[in-house]
Amino acid sequence: MKRTIARMAPLFFVATTALLVWPLYPWLGDTIEPRVLGLPWSLVYVLLIIVVNGVALSGLYAARVVDAGEDL
Repeated sequence: MKRTIARMAPLFFVATTALLVWPLYPWLGDTIEPRVLGLPWSLVYVLLIIVVNGVALSGLYAARVVDAGEDL
């Protein structure tokens, strides 16, 4: 299971990076409206991707997938 997660993680991060560049960003996140908590959608969209990546990295760390081969 950990091996599958470790192999899929780079694909996940490539996919989230693709959401921040052309042609996906202009299609999904390049607008000012709607505003979310007073912030433009384009900023909230980028922050959301960063938070999702942070949660994924934290999950990988908590599951000991990132450094499973190292001795403590």
